[in-house]
Amino acid sequence: MSEFTMGQDLPEPPEIPSTGVDKNRAVLNYIMNSLRATKPWTRLLSILGFIGTGLTVIVGLGIILGRDFLPMPTDAPPLIFVGVFYILTSALYLVPSIWLSKYSSAIASFLKGGDSVQLGNAIAYQKSFWKFVGILVLVSIVFMIVGIIAAIFIPTFLAFRG
Repeated sequence: MSEFTMGQDLPEPPEIPSTGVDKNRAVLNYIMNSLRATKPWTRLLSILGFIGTGLTVIVGLGIILGRDFLPMPTDAPPLIFVGVFYILTSALYLVPSIWLSKYSSAIASFLKGGDSVQLGNAIAYQKSFWKFVGILVLVSIVFMIVGIIAAIFIPTFLAFRG
């Protein structure tokens, strides 16, 4: 458990010489130390994301398969829609978990061999993760705004209608 740190043990960026090989070595060492501290956390979050995906799929299947055993009013919509929604929602856990897992693996490869291609791969996977999360947040904000507007105007419209 000692490999999980809160970042306090990372040194401040080193005094970087103005020129030469020492400058490149100091920057590379700082990058490697930062990635070494990041890797276990991204690995943990990717594993938790895979677990969350699996649990969401299981709950969705449970709702679909167990709908006959759940007491529901006769005018309630079929639970199959809720189960399918859970299963489709599981992709929201799966995609970023895959990117984080690939990021962690690329960090491990880079730390083993110091290959700049692996560092580039790690950064590309991290970019994909943050791009997905950013798009997901923007879409969620739009849905929330539409939901708030609908929650205000639909009851008002129905009240005026009759």
